[in-house]
Amino acid sequence: MKTIDVNLNNPYKILIDFGLLNRTGELIKPIINGSKVVIVSDETVWNLYGKALSESLDGIKHQVYILPSGEETKSIKYFEALCEYFAEIGLIRTDLVISFGGGVVGDLAGFASASYMRGVPFIQIPTTLLAQVDSSVGGKTAINLKHGKNLLGAFWQPMLVITDVSLLDSLESREFQAGMAEVIKYGAIESKELFDSLLKYEDKNELMKNIVKIIYNCCDIKRKIVEDDELDLGVRMKLNFGHTFGHAIERAGDYKQYTHGEAVALGMIIASKIGEKLGITAHGCSDKLIEVISRHKLPVNADLDYKELIKYIVKDKKKTQSGINLILLNEIGKSLIHTIDADVLLGLVERGI
Repeated sequence: MKTIDVNLNNPYKILIDFGLLNRTGELIKPIINGSKVVIVSDETVWNLYGKALSESLDGIKHQVYILPSGEETKSIKYFEALCEYFAEIGLIRTDLVISFGGGVVGDLAGFASASYMRGVPFIQIPTTLLAQVDSSVGGKTAINLKHGKNLLGAFWQPMLVITDVSLLDSLESREFQAGMAEVIKYGAIESKELFDSLLKYEDKNELMKNIVKIIYNCCDIKRKIVEDDELDLGVRMKLNFGHTFGHAIERAGDYKQYTHGEAVALGMIIASKIGEKLGITAHGCSDKLIEVISRHKLPVNADLDYKELIKYIVKDKKKTQSGINLILLNEIGKSLIHTIDADVLLGLVERGI
């Protein structure tokens, strides 16, 4: 088993291995302080793995709250319903919430845990590649508003992250590929070695032979960044590479046309081409990104209305009084934060990406 220690004011461990779901009860017993344990999951995950998780708790009394699957669940409606459920069952601040699902469940359950009674402990059991390499780590929790993605949220670190890579076996190809977009992001911003290694894998079977190492590398990169900047005020912004346009692409498609990973893949290509136009990004980086993104069967081009995307971007969290914070590459494995005026950005993309 690979273990990563995240050293913040409230430190926690990330555990990565095959078969950890069956050990959940053993792993969480040391951190249970209250009388109630609530599992928050979605219909898809619970139907696949709910019985296994319940059996693994080995006598630990627990209740289960099931959410609909899909991005639409990350809303005020379901956030309110979950918090009302916490109140209905008498959850208190010493109890424990287990988030059992992908990024949507993790974000919603995490935000509800952060908000209810000003904070209830929670752990993450991520079930998708995207959640295992990214969203389950670092304490960002959020829901969407009609004006944009993740606009309502809080920083609330988990007490433990249990990453069972066996759960990836049941992922549909499109969801697995969506997670690879985040893996590519980590290589692009921080590790040329990781980025280059992604060109050697022919399919999911080959990736799975090395998946523990891949997830460990991504989480360790994020761990270092989060320890330096927990509240996303500086270097942590680099983790948003591809997300400025990616979130706008998701919103423009009503969260149905593209998965998060597909939108981020397109956003990384747009950002690298903008960087090349500005003379910040080394020539040819966008071609390298397109090569590795294509290798993992993610989209590399789309018919996009850039005026509409800029409209959403100016409402995003990355907008400041000085302009929009874009994450750009110097070269593969090295990144920076670049602030650009919205009108200048629109002019660049309208002249062709």
